[in-house]
Amino acid sequence: MVMHMNLDERKKKILTTIVENYIESAEPVASKTIAEKYEREFSSATIRNEMKQLEEIGLLEQPHISAGRVPSTKGYRYYVDNLMKENILTMVDIDYINNNIVSYGSIEATLENAANVISKVLNLPAVLHIENKDVIENVKILKVSDKILLIILMSKSGTVKDVIIKITDTVPEDKIDELNKLLNQNLKGTPLESLPNVLSSAINNQLNKFSDILSALAVSLNYEIKEDSPNNVKTDIKSLLDIPEFSNTDKMKELLNILSTKEIINEVMEKIKEDDVSIVIGSEHHDVLLKDYSIISLDMDNLNVNTKLAVLGPKRTDYAKAIATLKYVNNKLKNIFSKNEEDVEGGSQERR
Repeated sequence: MVMHMNLDERKKKILTTIVENYIESAEPVASKTIAEKYEREFSSATIRNEMKQLEEIGLLEQPHISAGRVPSTKGYRYYVDNLMKENILTMVDIDYINNNIVSYGSIEATLENAANVISKVLNLPAVLHIENKDVIENVKILKVSDKILLIILMSKSGTVKDVIIKITDTVPEDKIDELNKLLNQNLKGTPLESLPNVLSSAINNQLNKFSDILSALAVSLNYEIKEDSPNNVKTDIKSLLDIPEFSNTDKMKELLNILSTKEIINEVMEKIKEDDVSIVIGSEHHDVLLKDYSIISLDMDNLNVNTKLAVLGPKRTDYAKAIATLKYVNNKLKNIFSKNEEDVEGGSQERR
């Protein structure tokens, strides 16, 4: 959402100063602050006049009669689209990211850890959305007792799902071996989310004699898939309390309510465009509960998992740092996943 508005250089400088000062201080910016920075360029009267004009065209707001100005949603949008400079992360942040984002075996675990790191670097809630494109690699059935079976499903990315099935009649070992073989033949390469439907289809075809076991497995998997939330929220409540906007108990309750409401978070994450970085500010959100918040997100596509990472904060968010952090973490993850893929391919070639 790029805002097209013709501002002269003086207005651009004043708006930039107000946005960046307000992001840093959380205090309305007075003309005196701008005069101290541009004392050789603009007079105080000129600055006050320019601020008034920026307010009239909707880029600034005046919270109180005697107070300075703060950016409006339109003001933030103009700044983000036209004035914001690229941020270079500090060595402290870079070292923290490099030391804490490592491979955790599965892609999902690695991504969850990355979201947690992002939350700590920015002191904001981070939301991880994983659209699983993973597929079944191997199936193993273990007999726990005469009427209880443990079915282990291993995915290509290393994710493991285990399901306990209670059966009415004892199944001989040779039948379990036969079912194990047939499941591997029928399920290998099947997307995890499609398993219940594929199992139902398999029952109607060659696996009808195992219908009781497979029906129970399909029901259990279907329940798990529906219950699994695609979004994982990472946040540190103590860090949030240091943000002026959330020092107010009511605002903190509002934020926690937003983060815990699946419908709101799901809708936000679903609307993230499949491109580089997207930013939605304040009233640009359709949900009125988000009118005081901004969401900065990055759409990624790593191996078998389509991933969206986002941070949610007040409109007074440091957008440049948030974008730089998301991009740096994205590159870090790409390096980790590509190395893992090379290691897997190298191991396969050695075995050959």
